[in-house]
Amino acid sequence: MNLHPSFALIQSRPLPELGGALHEMEHKATGAKLCWLQRPDDNKTFAVAFTTLPEDSTGVFHILEHSVLCGSEKYPVKEPFVELLKNSMNTFLNAMTFPDKTCYPVSSRNDKDFLNLMRVYMDAAFCPAIYTKPEIFCQEGWHYEFDENGTPSYKGVVFNEMKGAYASPDDLMYEGVMAMLFPDTCYRFSSGGDPAVIPDLTYEGFVNAHRRFYSPSNAFILLDGDVDLDTVLEILENEYLSRFPRGQRIAPPVMQKAVNAGEKTIAYELGQDEDPASRWRVAWGNVIGDFRDRQTTVAMQILAGVLCAGNHAPLTKCILEKGLAEDVSMHIEDGMQQHFAVLDVQNCRQENLEAIEQTLRAELERLADGGLDRQQVLAQMANMEFRMRERDYGGMPRGLLMGLNMLDTWLYGGDPIAKLEVGDLFVELRQKLEEGWFEELIRKLLLDNGHTAKLILEPSHTAGEARRQAEQARLDAEAALWTEEQKQALVDQKKRVQAWQESEDSAEDLAKLPRLELSDISAEPEVLPIEVTKIGSIPVLKHEIPCGGIVYTNLYFDVKDLEEAGLSRASLLCALMGRLPTATSSVQELATRRKLLCGAMNFYIQCMSLENHPEDAPRFLTVSYSALEQNLAAATELVMEILTTTRFDDEGAVMEILRQSRTGLMQQIIMAGSSVASGRVSAQTSLHGVVEDSIGGYEFYTWLKAQEEQENHQQLLEGLKERFDRVFCLSRLTVSVTGTAADAADTVCAAMTGLTVGTVGEAAVIKPWGKRKEGIAIPADIAFAVKGSSLLDHGGKFDGIVPLASRIVGLGYLWNVIRVQGGAYGTGMRIQSAGGAVCSSYRDPSAARSLKLYDGAAAFLRNAASGDLTGFIIGAVSDDSPVLTPRMMGTVADRRYWMGVDAEALRLRRQQLISATAEDLYRVADALEQTIAEGGICVVGGQKQLDECGLDTILTL
Repeated sequence: MNLHPSFALIQSRPLPELGGALHEMEHKATGAKLCWLQRPDDNKTFAVAFTTLPEDSTGVFHILEHSVLCGSEKYPVKEPFVELLKNSMNTFLNAMTFPDKTCYPVSSRNDKDFLNLMRVYMDAAFCPAIYTKPEIFCQEGWHYEFDENGTPSYKGVVFNEMKGAYASPDDLMYEGVMAMLFPDTCYRFSSGGDPAVIPDLTYEGFVNAHRRFYSPSNAFILLDGDVDLDTVLEILENEYLSRFPRGQRIAPPVMQKAVNAGEKTIAYELGQDEDPASRWRVAWGNVIGDFRDRQTTVAMQILAGVLCAGNHAPLTKCILEKGLAEDVSMHIEDGMQQHFAVLDVQNCRQENLEAIEQTLRAELERLADGGLDRQQVLAQMANMEFRMRERDYGGMPRGLLMGLNMLDTWLYGGDPIAKLEVGDLFVELRQKLEEGWFEELIRKLLLDNGHTAKLILEPSHTAGEARRQAEQARLDAEAALWTEEQKQALVDQKKRVQAWQESEDSAEDLAKLPRLELSDISAEPEVLPIEVTKIGSIPVLKHEIPCGGIVYTNLYFDVKDLEEAGLSRASLLCALMGRLPTATSSVQELATRRKLLCGAMNFYIQCMSLENHPEDAPRFLTVSYSALEQNLAAATELVMEILTTTRFDDEGAVMEILRQSRTGLMQQIIMAGSSVASGRVSAQTSLHGVVEDSIGGYEFYTWLKAQEEQENHQQLLEGLKERFDRVFCLSRLTVSVTGTAADAADTVCAAMTGLTVGTVGEAAVIKPWGKRKEGIAIPADIAFAVKGSSLLDHGGKFDGIVPLASRIVGLGYLWNVIRVQGGAYGTGMRIQSAGGAVCSSYRDPSAARSLKLYDGAAAFLRNAASGDLTGFIIGAVSDDSPVLTPRMMGTVADRRYWMGVDAEALRLRRQQLISATAEDLYRVADALEQTIAEGGICVVGGQKQLDECGLDTILTL
């Protein structure tokens, strides 16, 4: 390999599993490290990462992660990150803060775009505007805000983001356990930032952290895919690295010596209507090794699945059988220098904490003394090997995830290749299983571990108010010390921040950003392969896509005849499938076969939104599973056993799963309230919205809660059995198969003949709710505010122009007024194919303000329509061209089929988009004005926020 002379090749090694090679290099002058994962992938990935070790919980590296993307020396606009979102063909664009590193990754399938993104990110990382624009720190980190009476408060994007994060007991547990396990290292601090500590960070400390840590000599540069290496290295050297002297590479964190951290109790906020008596949690953390011992970490991940995954897994079962808690889980954290396991027991009573610990220890002793089910371990091992070799990361580029895997060892002086291939790992683990090594791990790492911690989470109705009072007391104390001159200086600072936020970038500065032209993108959308046929009486969708010997199967059972409550019952049914015994198999036997035969098996209800038809929405109970070609027949036989002979006579098992589902949904509402609120607003005007809320939103939550509170659950069990018998029949079924095995569809359909014929009734009458102004109270200081209705009610329609309009409003208007100026963590506009349009905010400190500002969306769109639309068009094309794994290709092709979107419809949309005119956008703006201004409202947030929004109804969890 002929390298640019400024780089030295350390070594090149083949990666046969990936069909490529890893080339490890170093920049001679600065010592910047670079790895290129050369493999056949047109979706090219670039990332620059830094070792960033917190020295307090001010969140300085989280704030820097945000801030360096707010303008740089070469690109002096306020938001290069947003300009790239508007104007590029990126397939990934973001930044990430971890406990000991910060990473800036981008990816694109367009060669020119890839180099553009790389240039902007390199300039942002090494030459940010933070040194000349302190307003960036104030905006992204924190500053004092003053109301009309001159009363101060704290405001900032990261400050509000972390207020939302600290409302989660999961986040509090993770942070708390880590701090106890690593009291002498950087891991004891919150890298994201503790809202109570963030205001300790000064601007000087902020820029000094960048100066110290964001050096090329402390950088790790990652490349993946079919990149033009010569061009990339030339840009890195000539435009960036050559400008810097050699500096200091930050040493990895010190290794924490083993400590027994004892026991600690922390409080978490609980909703006022929730009973705290049974909401205690307890977690044990145990350090299990470090980045050098992949074998032990993977073995512990396998054990976590065996011990806790499912209510019949040993640790979960022993707790549930005694009625001591609602759920037990184990998580292995392997993204740091030292790895640790967290055993978490959820929703228990304080008086049972001692019994829980004794029960778990007794069960672990039994398992360590030879009670481990070897067949369960082998099954979990097989399933993990399948997923590791499959490398299906969903919407995340493979190059990004593999790059993060490299950092998991490389950052600490290890070999970046260590986690890229599977190799003989599982051959060795199977041998060690025969030697009793897994039992030894249970004893050594879970029972007799000297590096351990115990954390108790106490539910509290007053913790939130105590936190708010402490914040106010701090503000009062600070304000009491200000002289008039000091207070005026802070008021003036706030005004400067506001003026900067409201200022517009000059045309000259915007022109400095590298851009694509319409000629650089394809006018043709990607058309996914689909063959519509029948095998016997069964409709079949075939997708001939290379899947590496895997077959992906979707079974679609039409549930259009189910009313709202019936859909909720069917949604619970999905949670139960495979987790209850069948006529011939126990739950553990089913779990073993599933792990041995399948990569994944999921049951869920999905609803499609038809273009401009809010009164209709195809909906299906979908069974999705993947298997190697040679295992497809046996995997399908297993699915058929579950679909035809599942038993519903174990009330205790059903209620355990129901309670776990309700708790999980409650946490989802608290932590991701914008999606729930958007669904509520959608339900006001569309059948699709009503269905979605009934199967996974607030309506489903209240239905689950009502079932749980019934004294007699026999009616529920009978209803589930009736729904089971009614749904899984041939008359409702369509089969979809993705892969290249010629006989895959025949294999699946041959097994389906075991279903009853059944019938499908007339479509249920499900009516939208009509306009509402409602709130859902959660235990948090932030809010998620949504407003909107249907374009169709105001003369509009969904077409190829609408995604462009949505993008212009979201990134051109809402980002500025809601996120930048308002301090919310996120915001956007979404317009569904059925015509529903909503504006939303995420972790918003001022929901009432956001609801008012949404009304300005149409006016902004009109003003923007007459400007240059090229960048927005390119960005909208990018949104319409995501990178899809083979599994996702089949699923997306199925959705297009159900929604009636064929190749010609895709081409028409693309043509409308790339030829969009101002007049097209004026038409959308006319409909959008009333759609938002007269729309319904749903706000999920703390009570104080809800009180300020003028809502008609307040709902509780």
